[in-house]
Amino acid sequence: MAEQPTWRGHRAPVEDAEPAHTAPPARRVRWTLLAGLAAAAAVIGSCAVLTSRLVHHDPATLPDITVGTCLSSTDLARGRTSLQHLDALSCSRLHDAEVFALRTISPGEDLDAVASRCLEAAEDLGVDASALAARHLEVRPLALTDKDPTPGVPVACFVRQQNGAPLRGAVFTGSDR
Repeated sequence: MAEQPTWRGHRAPVEDAEPAHTAPPARRVRWTLLAGLAAAAAVIGSCAVLTSRLVHHDPATLPDITVGTCLSSTDLARGRTSLQHLDALSCSRLHDAEVFALRTISPGEDLDAVASRCLEAAEDLGVDASALAARHLEVRPLALTDKDPTPGVPVACFVRQQNGAPLRGAVFTGSDR
């Protein structure tokens, strides 16, 4: 092995010599690896818990909904497709929607198809699409389930203001409960 010269009290590196480094003991490497894996698992677990709390929501409790029921929900007023809160109330009070028909999803049908049947139900009650548009109203379906709508699920056909403004009184005759 080549002699290592001293320079200002420090040993200088020697050319063409093997670098002198010591390998950490195997136990230290194993514990460091285990500690790193445990820390990573803790971070991932914390993120999963936080995400589930942020995303999780309890479905709206559905009140007893029949033809003539008026509904109050900020989600309905805003035209959202899922609800966090839904109340049934008298149509003489301010409300966000009025149920005028009940339908059931048929096999091979989706909510868009039921929406067409809801519009037909409104026309059968004497309120056609042009009359709805003149009053700035729109017809929408509401699947009465907290899961994805499937065949057999009941659907409430309701009317609401296009801009989400509250309604007062019944739009359809006989819905003044």
